[in-house]
Amino acid sequence: MVDIKYLQMLQKEFDLEFFPGFWRISSKEDFLNSLKHIAIALSGEVGEFSNLVKKLDRVFMNKGGEFREDYLDSLREELVDIFIYVLIGANLLGIDLGESYLERLEFNKRRFSSFKEHG
Repeated sequence: MVDIKYLQMLQKEFDLEFFPGFWRISSKEDFLNSLKHIAIALSGEVGEFSNLVKKLDRVFMNKGGEFREDYLDSLREELVDIFIYVLIGANLLGIDLGESYLERLEFNKRRFSSFKEHG
């Protein structure tokens, strides 16, 4: 199992090597520009993922049930791209994504406890 904190560190090292300008943040304006970049990039990747789901659904529903494995491969790639931008966003916001996830999971367990099936 790979630790998310480790992945965040690897991503930060990659970003600093290949995109050092992104991390040159000396003002609130620089921070907001980096945050906007991540939001736009993340939205783009989610859009690409969604578009592939739409195409897979269209092909499956309208072409005699053909299920395209190449679309699934592309979906996997897009999902990883989304994850990369989530890691970058977590680094930018200075959060430990693993710890934050566990806190949110506990919150959601309480929030959705009424949805839990009994029996």
